[in-house]
Amino acid sequence: MTMTLNGSAAALLLLTCASPVLADETMIDAPAEQAEPIIVTDVSLYPAAGLMNEHTHDGGEAMIGLRYAHSRFSGPNRSGTDTVSDADILAAGYTTRAARMEMDMVMLDIMYAPNDKVTLMVMPHWMRHEMTMVGIDPANTGMGMDHGMGTGMDMPPGHDHGHGLALGQTMTHTSSGFGDTLASASYRLANTRSFKAHATFGAWIPTGEVARKNPDGTFLHYGMQGGSGTWDIEPSLTVSGRKASWGWGAQAAYRWRSESENKSGFVFGDRFVSNIWTSYAVSRAASLTGRLAYEHEGAIEGHYNGPHNHATPADRQQNYGGDTVLAAFGVNIVLPFGGAMPIQLGFEGGVPIYQNLNGIQLPEKWRFSAALTTTL
Repeated sequence: MTMTLNGSAAALLLLTCASPVLADETMIDAPAEQAEPIIVTDVSLYPAAGLMNEHTHDGGEAMIGLRYAHSRFSGPNRSGTDTVSDADILAAGYTTRAARMEMDMVMLDIMYAPNDKVTLMVMPHWMRHEMTMVGIDPANTGMGMDHGMGTGMDMPPGHDHGHGLALGQTMTHTSSGFGDTLASASYRLANTRSFKAHATFGAWIPTGEVARKNPDGTFLHYGMQGGSGTWDIEPSLTVSGRKASWGWGAQAAYRWRSESENKSGFVFGDRFVSNIWTSYAVSRAASLTGRLAYEHEGAIEGHYNGPHNHATPADRQQNYGGDTVLAAFGVNIVLPFGGAMPIQLGFEGGVPIYQNLNGIQLPEKWRFSAALTTTL
């Protein structure tokens, strides 16, 4: 499988933009027999809820958290950066298009640091997809047509136009279940009073289903499967710091699909994500966050190895992946209970400010994240 390296230059640019700002953090005096001081970062300065693997812990610490993420896709379909009409989609060979899609994820975030250098994490996912399709073929009136097609085309074995929606008719279908599980180990490279850095090696365990099917026995759209179906490797590098009430950080991560195909015959494209963020503590118990992210994902490679539809752009591999720039803003709140084990609640909302999509796709409109965490 060809590794997608687009965006590596963007990673260097984003990391360069986040140049370290030297300043003091709160430091608790250590006992005389303790070799290293304890560096404390106010939890109100933690990054936004939409980030993962963004911090580490001191030896013996554990953290448990619950995360929720929601994404909404809607509006006119796009190809690259341009809007495409129903007539254009029909001319490309499709009789149905996506009108709306929503994706929900619930993640259990468990972290433990066996020593001051290494932090371990495991994060299982539960996912739900809901997609609404609409018929766009004027020739399909819904009367006297086999599966609503009426195109006279003979499809190869294992292919079907499916859906068979009359012009303007809609259909909503859903899928849900466990997604892939992320397991990672982070190693501290720096942990000073004003600057922190760590490298993370992550592995995505293919616990999500990739053979979900429609009632007629055909595979669901690629994007509605529960996981990747492949063992994926995801290294990342994170740097952060603070000056007085301000915090900042940058992160770059690359998810490499280590197998050429999954059990259903396809593989998702490699994924690169870079982030820069800042935070400002308005009090000891609350902070505001801002984040800018660049996301790149390659098109799907391979092909379903069983019966599947070709009626919609979501049924074909070339209509996945692309480039997105996201702007997001959030808030972190330390709840007024928990004592020595502070409980933090975080929210973040984001909107794409640039999308360059492969093939024909439904654009993303907005996303929302929430996180509830406590250190044990």
